[in-house]
Amino acid sequence: EITTRLVGSEMCIRDRYIGCVVCLLAFTNCADFLDREPTDALAKEKVWTSDTYALNAVNGLYRVSTLALQGYGFRFSSWGPDGFNYFYSSSMETGIATPSEGYFLDFYTNWYNMIRVANEVIYNLDGNENITADLRDRLIGEARFFRGMGYFLLWHFFGDVVLRDKPLPVNETNLPKTPADQILSFCRKDFEAARDILPVSHSDGDWGRITKGAAITMLGKTYLYNKEWGKAADELKKLLSIPYTYDLVQNYADLFNWKTEKNNEVVYSLQYVGVTDYGSPYDAWYGSRSNNSYGGAECVASYVTMSNYTYKDGSPINFSAMPKRSSYEDETSYGIDLMNWYEGLLASANLDKRMAANIIMPTSSFLGKDNTQFKLYWPYSAYADREEEPYALRLEFSSYALLPWRKLVNVGSDNEKASPTDFPLIRFADVLLMYAEAINESEGPTDEVYKAVKRVRNRAGLDPLPNGMSQKQMQRAIRLERLREFPGEGHLLLDVRRWELADTSDPVFGLNNDVLDFRGEKLFTRVFPKKYYQWPIPQADLEINKAIEQN
Repeated sequence: EITTRLVGSEMCIRDRYIGCVVCLLAFTNCADFLDREPTDALAKEKVWTSDTYALNAVNGLYRVSTLALQGYGFRFSSWGPDGFNYFYSSSMETGIATPSEGYFLDFYTNWYNMIRVANEVIYNLDGNENITADLRDRLIGEARFFRGMGYFLLWHFFGDVVLRDKPLPVNETNLPKTPADQILSFCRKDFEAARDILPVSHSDGDWGRITKGAAITMLGKTYLYNKEWGKAADELKKLLSIPYTYDLVQNYADLFNWKTEKNNEVVYSLQYVGVTDYGSPYDAWYGSRSNNSYGGAECVASYVTMSNYTYKDGSPINFSAMPKRSSYEDETSYGIDLMNWYEGLLASANLDKRMAANIIMPTSSFLGKDNTQFKLYWPYSAYADREEEPYALRLEFSSYALLPWRKLVNVGSDNEKASPTDFPLIRFADVLLMYAEAINESEGPTDEVYKAVKRVRNRAGLDPLPNGMSQKQMQRAIRLERLREFPGEGHLLLDVRRWELADTSDPVFGLNNDVLDFRGEKLFTRVFPKKYYQWPIPQADLEINKAIEQN
């Protein structure tokens, strides 16, 4: 018996058949030794004979999809302007990635696995009179959303890929690639179908399942990414009024706290529960050695992210006034003045509230394991032996001046077994900023654009943007707002790719720049070759499928 948590409520689904259903779906078409079913398993042909079995099968699809999508924030933030992962794996960030890299294969196979299980669901439910009609249609809509999501990501990163729209025997899966424009059209049809089938909302017991709003957001995103601005705006605008009740939560940090994650801003999130093997990996990926999960800080925030926050009136922080390492004989004396400078900066009540909510800033505190207060000092070695609180916050690479994430990291000694914090894959702030972008690109900075951006800035404690901005100025302002709003959530890598800025040396969004630590000192030079706009087909798949050629 396993527990699958689909929703942000306390309700969990327990069923002795879920395990075998998930295994049947997830491992169909694998080697013979994986095809052997346990003697107490539910026979595959019975999965689609009742409402209960069909619902549990789709619950299994949610589990498969969570595993397929959970690297979205971690990996993409490591490779985008908002963060980096250089000290663990530098090949992608230094421009030397090859088709044999494991991360290309992981994304490719995980997204196709999500698609394959969704195909099983759609194929077996379509026209199935054993299942109550309303439930059957809703489950098909959920499956089509996940299939559309898989193809959207494959389209964005790989371009031309193999299109599989139904279950296939192993010997029939080695198909040639389908042109990217057809892949995009196919995923749009899935999102359209999901939009037309799914409900606007669910009861509390089913909170967290896919809704009409999630499908509309993704459909609008396909238009936005393809620069079809008018169509993008038309779809996204639907979510700004009745029957939809999405809104921004008052406190930005509540979005990343397991106690307050069930709110009107979340359009769709990856669901986790504080049970071993079912918790969120972000607590370890983003956390430090001082938090409960003994996190590795495998992705940390970038100097670019930190330095582009502003004061309430929109004026920039003067980082040129920060003490320079070259002015000091030793690191310890330098660190004293550097910490004093950061402490003075953070004392201002007029800073963007998202800075401290997203990043553990130098001199700021963190409530870690054993409910102990830690503080990000510099240099770590000078404070490592402190015998009173706050103790020195320790990272895996504490000899470097790195900025650990605060968001998605649990505080205190709760949740020792696993992190229950959900990952908000789609939230209303994204809808507002995508809508503002679509209108600005098609019509210029209209009142609707100003209103949408104002809602996001107001929550951050910032003044509205100044009147009279040009279309180009508003374009830049919206892009900067996305950097401040979504760092660590994975969206920025996709943004700089679709804006075609990734291969430039743009000081904020270009990925051909020096990466700095929080002292403003160079750590390494990031490289984004043009060929990165289309990821390579993983070498392992090329060796199996002779019908496809490398990008």
